[in-house]
Amino acid sequence: MILDVSELNEKARAVLETNFSEISVRGEISRITKHASGHWYFTLKDERAAISCAMFRGANSHVKFSPKDGQKVILTGKISIYAPSGSYQLNATKMELEGAGDLDAKFRALLEKLRAMGLFDASHKKPLPRFPRRIALITSASSAAFADLKNRIISSGYFLAKFSLFDSLMQGEMAASSVINSLEKADKMGFDAIIIARGGGSKEDLWCFNDERLAHAIFATQTPVISAIGHEIDFSISDYVADHRSITPTAAIDDLLPRRDDLEQHLDILAQNFSTILERKFRAINEILERKKLQLKAHSIEQKIEAKLTFLSHLKQNFSDQISTKLAKFDYIFPQVKLKFKDALWVKFRNFEHILELKKANFDAKRQFLNTTRGLISIQKDGKRINLSQLSPGDTINLTSHDTQRWAQILS
Repeated sequence: MILDVSELNEKARAVLETNFSEISVRGEISRITKHASGHWYFTLKDERAAISCAMFRGANSHVKFSPKDGQKVILTGKISIYAPSGSYQLNATKMELEGAGDLDAKFRALLEKLRAMGLFDASHKKPLPRFPRRIALITSASSAAFADLKNRIISSGYFLAKFSLFDSLMQGEMAASSVINSLEKADKMGFDAIIIARGGGSKEDLWCFNDERLAHAIFATQTPVISAIGHEIDFSISDYVADHRSITPTAAIDDLLPRRDDLEQHLDILAQNFSTILERKFRAINEILERKKLQLKAHSIEQKIEAKLTFLSHLKQNFSDQISTKLAKFDYIFPQVKLKFKDALWVKFRNFEHILELKKANFDAKRQFLNTTRGLISIQKDGKRINLSQLSPGDTINLTSHDTQRWAQILS
């Protein structure tokens, strides 16, 4: 059987793709090229051999790190032949750093350990404040995540909060200790919430957020903590133990700060409630004033004068009746002394009547004075009487008449 070159390559490709449809290969990346089309081309090698590799755009979009020359990785894919040149290659569908499997095992083990200790229980989750005033940001000052946070804070339009940055290492062996140190400082400073934020990266880049010491530090805080690590597909131990997990750093701002519409609606409700309370208070005070007004009217000077005059009139009539009664008795018992005693009694009665007339005249004078001064008012400032010419704009004064008083302010 004689084959063309193209036929040979096609048959060889069929054999390779059938027998090596899914295979995992360990090696070191070399001469990687990231094409404008989005495809990656590179060589995977070890000490003794090398193989050409391709990873097309649809597959490499799921890689969680940026591959570089010299990195040791594990590729999963199928063996094929590039027919035009006859060279065979590995078409990768999955790429992960070597040792990632060990990290996954460590992650799952720590996850189960902390879950058994109750660090993830919902009963321990602290609610986020509805309208935070002071917020701590734990992130790297030079990171893209911090820049994104600032932009989102500005665009949110929320002006009630003050943000404080705790510059921390967010990657590497010292990162967990750095974050713990910032977290403990922030927790003692009375913040309403703490955001731990870090942008996306490889599993290794984000590994510091799977530190057991950091998990216990987050759990021990008195301040609500938001974990905003990586992207939506990235999960860390910090996400599980924090009071709230945000899928990205900018999402943490959206999750914590109220929307402008919600804030305006809340202020409207507060204003309405305040207005209702004031209306009830004013109504109650007005009712008290009306009762006091009735009580004052019942005990007004004018009514007292009328009562005194009525009392004097009754007293005069009673005295006259008593004298008439006594005269009648004298007329019956001692008719001979009637005239003499009658004259003496009537002298005393006339004197008493004169006194009553004087008192009535005095009361009438007082009543006339009240009627004359009824429309007059007294001006007082700071408890002292004052002339109108002595007042200045803005002064608060007390206006008092014979039966009421009001407070006023001088406008001009």
